[in-house]
Amino acid sequence: MLEAEILQAIDELDQARKTRDDHWQIPRVEGELLYHIALSSNARVIVEVGTSYGFSGLFWGAALKQTGGRLHTIDVSQKKYDSAKETFARAGLGGVIVNHLGDAREVLKRIDGPIDIAFIDADKPACQTYFDTLWPKVRPGGSILTDNATTHRTELADYIKGVRARTDASSVEVAVGNGIEWTIKRR
Repeated sequence: MLEAEILQAIDELDQARKTRDDHWQIPRVEGELLYHIALSSNARVIVEVGTSYGFSGLFWGAALKQTGGRLHTIDVSQKKYDSAKETFARAGLGGVIVNHLGDAREVLKRIDGPIDIAFIDADKPACQTYFDTLWPKVRPGGSILTDNATTHRTELADYIKGVRARTDASSVEVAVGNGIEWTIKRR
């Protein structure tokens, strides 16, 4: 069960998506799945590429508050960085979530592993670069979840073909929300 402050922030952002043309947030059902994935894996370190206004970060943060972990979330937009940071603080997640402002290709180099879960939800042409930077830091048994596997199937086709061909991974599409390509690092 989500805490009231977190649930209120989720409800607010879910309503705000109807008035913004730059929200780019996951559907609520997908956020609920992310929350359960983090809880079931007892995640302690999650890295998110593409904060936007913080909708998915609220679900990650809610789980990490229970597991004693930390979310590193990255966005290139000052406006979204500021808004998400304020939302996380109001939701009581300021101590659980570290916001990073900048180009994720550079920021990711400064985040140490091991990483339990990484969530890629940013510009699709750079997904392979994000994956290649994150993968060595993901612990065995850890995951990289890539958003928009269903909604951007053509754009992500080569990327998905590549992660599914890896001998050190198991990868499958989960058709919830925008669709997630769930890539698990083999032990």
